[in-house]
Amino acid sequence: MQSRTYGLKDAERLLPLLRAIRRELRDRTFEAARLEELREALLPSAKAHQADLATLEAELSTQRRELRRAEKEVETLGCRVDQDRPLRIVVPSAEGDLAIDGELTKTTMRRLPLRQGV
Repeated sequence: MQSRTYGLKDAERLLPLLRAIRRELRDRTFEAARLEELREALLPSAKAHQADLATLEAELSTQRRELRRAEKEVETLGCRVDQDRPLRIVVPSAEGDLAIDGELTKTTMRRLPLRQGV
């Protein structure tokens, strides 16, 4: 991850891009979960669904790869995806970390509280 801090105005300029990345993270996470659930349902009859399982595995692999790519894009910007809340993106700021989260249509930016014991 690049070491970078953003001023408030610069962080605000990132909002449209980060909103798009958050949308991609959400969509791909949901799709990967749906594919995993479908794969689990087909596993008991794997022989009968061998071709379907192979297709599912390929689609699941694509979703996971694209999730990693989106997370890498966040890191390239000098930001990070919050591990506790995967749809929250943390933007480092000189005044303290900023959280980009909320409903995707109403993505907000707010200051994160200081971490205790860090």
